[in-house]
Amino acid sequence: MLLITETFHSIQGEGVYSGIPMFFIRTNRCNLRCTWCDSTYSFYGGKEIPLAELYADVDNAKEEWVCFTGGEPLIQAEAYEFLEHMSGTGKKTLIETSGSIDIGKYSVLRNVYFDMDIKVPSSNEEGSFLEKNIKALKRDDYVKFVIKDQKDYDFARSKVSNLGNIEVVFQPCYGTSLKWLAESVLADGLNVRVMPQLHKLIWGEKRGV
Repeated sequence: MLLITETFHSIQGEGVYSGIPMFFIRTNRCNLRCTWCDSTYSFYGGKEIPLAELYADVDNAKEEWVCFTGGEPLIQAEAYEFLEHMSGTGKKTLIETSGSIDIGKYSVLRNVYFDMDIKVPSSNEEGSFLEKNIKALKRDDYVKFVIKDQKDYDFARSKVSNLGNIEVVFQPCYGTSLKWLAESVLADGLNVRVMPQLHKLIWGEKRGV
């Protein structure tokens, strides 16, 4: 069983895979409480769904990609069993994770990729990131900083040089100026991607998209 908030069909709205149609599985519960979290509805409630039912939903989905998100999907007791199964289906799975959970055993699975946050000061969860997760990331994985203000930007900028060849995304917190963030990155000559939450530009603040 996985404790699920919702499943839905949409496009990936953020990060390196932005714009790709995906079948989303949003799990319930999170071990963090970021101040600007846009999915607090996933902290409570939810419905237990047997893995076999989720496998059938994935098989019936037309999308090549599955996004396993939350909440924090990796705190689910049967997360590994689910992802191990997914790795053998031929579909690709993107795990959206806070970086606060050890990803080592998941990173060796085939067709499994990571969108991993490093929490910034405005989240009030700065320091939750497990540094050893950096070594577990592979080509096609990426690290994301959700940036609200100058303090967040300075924090993220200070971390970039320590991330090696890992792809890095700077994403403005919803309501923060994309122009300001882009111009800051250009002025500092940072080798990062600046990407908004595409799904919010299309549909606004709305569940199930």
